Amino acid sequence: MEISETIKAIQYVVAPAVMVSSSALLLLGFQTKFSNLASRFRLLNNEKRLLVQKTVLAAFEEDRLQNLERQLEQLMRRAFFIRNAILAAYSGIVGFSVSSVLIFADLYLAGSFHPWIVGVFMLGFACVLAACVFMIVETQGFYRVMRLEDAV
Repeated sequence: MEISETIKAIQYVVAPAVMVSSSALLLLGFQTKFSNLASRFRLLNNEKRLLVQKTVLAAFEEDRLQNLERQLEQLMRRAFFIRNAILAAYSGIVGFSVSSVLIFADLYLAGSFHPWIVGVFMLGFACVLAACVFMIVETQGFYRVMRLEDAV
């Protein structure tokens, strides 16, 4: 194989790596959001636990307890979507990585993996798209939780 063919082969294999990098950047944001959400959940759950331990609650404490329960429910719903976004992004990265391996195998093993390459790459792309859709839904949930917090 000539050097120009080798360089071209490397370019083909590296192309999905760009998608891996962009997916990893999205994933970093998703995981940060998930971590912040977990911290917020622990904080609100601790506040709820302290209120529940009281034998007698004032009216404003009853209202706060109900509000906390609604917020915690919404936070769990948001956690569900963020978790799914993280899993979908990781799945996309796996798809892009496998497509790179398939491109390499197609070039150097004289196989005919073209349909698999396209299919796996598109599957990876669909996973990243799904991750973005999950985050759009989660963002709507964030707004609902903020409105609940504002109501107190």
